[in-house]
Amino acid sequence: MKVGIVNAGNIGLRLAFAWIRLGHEVMLSKDTHPERLRERVREVALERGIGEDEIARLKYGSITGAAKFGEVVILSAYFPRLAHILKELQSDGITLSGKVVIDTMNPLNVDANFNHYHDLKYMERTSITEELQRAFPEAILFKAFNSMPATLLEAQRWASGRVPPIIFIGGNASSIDTARKLIQDAGFRPQFAGYDLNHAGLLERLGILLHLLVENEYEGNGDVVFDVMERRA
Repeated sequence: MKVGIVNAGNIGLRLAFAWIRLGHEVMLSKDTHPERLRERVREVALERGIGEDEIARLKYGSITGAAKFGEVVILSAYFPRLAHILKELQSDGITLSGKVVIDTMNPLNVDANFNHYHDLKYMERTSITEELQRAFPEAILFKAFNSMPATLLEAQRWASGRVPPIIFIGGNASSIDTARKLIQDAGFRPQFAGYDLNHAGLLERLGILLHLLVENEYEGNGDVVFDVMERRA
């Protein structure tokens, strides 16, 4: 499967390495300082013990190039840059028509002092996924991979048999198997919560809830993602 990652940050890079190991073709892109992307790839690869042969399988392009390349497009932008990225894609004639598009983003904004905060006013009004659907009405949109920190999106972290779920929403009957396979190939357990993108905001709020639990109940232990959402017999 060809996967184009628009704005490959911490989430996108971790997913990319998981997918190339299983034979998917992956193109990475970055909207700011794209020349630094290869360096960042090598940093992440070194942290995870990934070899040169796997690094060499990654492709690089512009955000427009990645959107064109992918049968599946991962939108994983830094939220304060999202409006600019969407405008650039639309200016370049990108419609994402008929493509499976997976939104991994949360409304995490930044103030004048560069402190990050969850944009609750935005979340009261809409969700990122709903805004993407308005921008690209012909895309087949999913929300996924947003409910846990990027550092936990590594299957190697989890002991055998202790696989966290990835809840996903959206798409249609003909595309759900594609989203499910990519979640499985990333090393996680897909949990489908329905086709209605009006519910995508629930996943964004779940990300906040888990963040608060990690801080207040679990003393910074991100494994709460598993403990809270574990499937019981």
